[in-house]
Amino acid sequence: MSLKTVRAAFVSSMPVLMGYLTMGMAFGILLATQVKGANGLTAAVMSFFTISGSMQFAAVDMLRNAEDYSLFLTAVLALVINIRYAVYGLPFLRTFRPYPRPLKYYLIGTLTDETYAIETQDRRRGRGKRLYLFCVSFFDHMYWVAGSAAGAVLGNMIPFDTAGIDFAMAALFIVVLVDLCRDRTNHIPAAVGGTVTAAVLALFLVSFPGHFNKLLLPAMIVTVAILLALRKKLQPPAEVRK
Repeated sequence: MSLKTVRAAFVSSMPVLMGYLTMGMAFGILLATQVKGANGLTAAVMSFFTISGSMQFAAVDMLRNAEDYSLFLTAVLALVINIRYAVYGLPFLRTFRPYPRPLKYYLIGTLTDETYAIETQDRRRGRGKRLYLFCVSFFDHMYWVAGSAAGAVLGNMIPFDTAGIDFAMAALFIVVLVDLCRDRTNHIPAAVGGTVTAAVLALFLVSFPGHFNKLLLPAMIVTVAILLALRKKLQPPAEVRK
């Protein structure tokens, strides 16, 4: 094992460290305070196997209001929320192909947004790249598990008002959206998402008051359908070859 490569992976993952610890703690606190019987072990096991912050925050409401979510609805929500990871794997098709199956499956399962951003910037080859990818994935994975467990322990030990903590994930995605809008000239996806969400919210206010916990699924389905219909317009124009 090359300690230099391990050190490089740790340094690369340091920005994720603070983000995952704080976000993980927010999730753990919500889980422990809003789901009966949840504790540090519950949060750690859930974070170890799920590895999806957005889905885990959504799962808190699902577990708290289990009677409102059927198995089918839960599966569809999980698919829609995490469908972006299917696209994330495309750049690594050739990279992961020769890897041993256990390593390949672990790298696929731990490919989160932040891990993807770090690993796609790496230019190593051979065993050095394999070790680097594993270490980045492992470090990020453990940051999330540790933050979730610590948050759940604090949530059970310290009584305080958790109102507003569940907005942490929404705030994170708003920051990401703002950065993407600054970097890109095509703002159609953001406009579609905002317009559809506002329209569905207005529909629920008028026709289904008191059922806002069911707003997410129809809004996401309509947004994805519109973006798929507009996919040709969303693609950047091909470069003119001389």
